[in-house]
Amino acid sequence: MKKLKVDLDDIAFIMEMSDDFGSVKLFDTETGEVIDMPDEVMSAVESEDEEKINGLPEWEKELVEAAERVLSDDAGRYVEIPRKPSYESYNLMVEFASSVKDRRLMEKLDIALDGKGAFRRFKNVLSAYPEEEKRWYTFKNERLRQEVIEWLNSIGIEPV
Repeated sequence: MKKLKVDLDDIAFIMEMSDDFGSVKLFDTETGEVIDMPDEVMSAVESEDEEKINGLPEWEKELVEAAERVLSDDAGRYVEIPRKPSYESYNLMVEFASSVKDRRLMEKLDIALDGKGAFRRFKNVLSAYPEEEKRWYTFKNERLRQEVIEWLNSIGIEPV
């Protein structure tokens, strides 16, 4: 397994994002770097259309070389960072709620988790309980970091 310096929190944030904001998030298995590549840059480079490439904003033109490396990568150096389905985040909240010792808070969280808008209601309920809110974020962050480590291990990377 290859050892690499990796920003676990950055990868965890990407895995948890529900929207890609018009870009692909790639992990460079040689450097440990995360690359945020806009779809329009990839599309322009893939089409090999000089007009499209020249029409890109300056900040995107700086990414053309990286896009060319990604598109010509046959060795699997660049790996797309997977996204967690929203139900996994929901299940994590359910698991946390069942670990709460305060019966009254547990009931409030159970009610908050029922139906549409559960994520917002869950956070709103916890905001009235600062200690439990802190425990929630610690619980969530530890789980996310573990998922990132497991994913990295699955692609042959040991984070250091």
